[in-house]
Amino acid sequence: MNESLSEGVEICMATLYLTEQYSLVKLEGEALRVQPSGSRAGQVVRVPLNKIEQIMVIGDVTLTTPALHELLVRRIPVHYLTVYGRSCGALVGDWGKNSGVRLAQYAFCRDSTRSFAVARACIAGKLLNMRTLLLRYARARDDGEELLDAAQTIKRCLRELAKLTPPTDTSDRMHGLGPLLGLEGSGSSAYYGVFGKLLKGEWSFPGRVKRPPTDPINALLSFGYTLLTNQVVSLVHAVGLDPGLGVLHQPGFGKPALALDLVECFRPIIVDSIVVTMINTGQIGGEDFEAELGAYRLKDKPRRTFLEKFEARMSEVVQHPLFGYRVNYRRCVELQARIFAKHAQGEVERYIPFTVR
Repeated sequence: MNESLSEGVEICMATLYLTEQYSLVKLEGEALRVQPSGSRAGQVVRVPLNKIEQIMVIGDVTLTTPALHELLVRRIPVHYLTVYGRSCGALVGDWGKNSGVRLAQYAFCRDSTRSFAVARACIAGKLLNMRTLLLRYARARDDGEELLDAAQTIKRCLRELAKLTPPTDTSDRMHGLGPLLGLEGSGSSAYYGVFGKLLKGEWSFPGRVKRPPTDPINALLSFGYTLLTNQVVSLVHAVGLDPGLGVLHQPGFGKPALALDLVECFRPIIVDSIVVTMINTGQIGGEDFEAELGAYRLKDKPRRTFLEKFEARMSEVVQHPLFGYRVNYRRCVELQARIFAKHAQGEVERYIPFTVR
């Protein structure tokens, strides 16, 4: 389902995006009543609740208490983002009846040997998919030597990663994950070092810059990564896991550590792929961004286009590399959360990251 209801209100594959600034969202029977502000105040949109699986609130949008109560009752998560795409947090329903899954997760994360293996798998999945993306573009170009060199660097990092064993001392500030994070950093540096080579046109990409994104490409990547992470948070909750307790990313106030762990392998094949495709096909240009205090963000109309492409990618059907049947990427993300839960409960022998060829 991809339904454009009005400017600033759009349902993409059961995700309701609220992007019209200063609009007011109220509960009206079995629907949400979205009222814009100012000159467009009369252009009211009603969205049936049975069409919504989650809501993304981007910028300054107000949801009334009755509306939020109904969303909580229906277990429809509400994710809040700034206009620059930075996540502010999520409002989700109660934990449900999966306390056994969470107890297994807590015990698992305290087991340094088992959790180290999953942390290593998360990094391996990320680096493998980064390497795959580089090789795909290198094969299609005559000047792909730099891409091949970066892919070779990532391959070396993967070989070294496979040799690492669980730490005997986890009392340092890296919790014994220092060697893992070092190889992740080396592989990511090689990848982002040539990422600009994948783009057509005159785009300046200085490397990965997160907070704030200081150029258009980093703005696109950050926005896409935030959208993807919020999707993972919702799916982790649905499985019954605690998104705040991970094995690679350390817990922190308001930090969805487990979601950040699970999202690693999906970033290159979902967000990075969207960014490269949209840039190279001219769907987004330099005029589609605006800068404020050195930070870049998408303007409203191209942002809606990006949201459409993101949801289309999440709904794209692929053959699952582990199970063999065809599912969309959103289901693939959910399956990763379920694999993690089964592994934490001792029902499957190891955690296998999602990778593509």
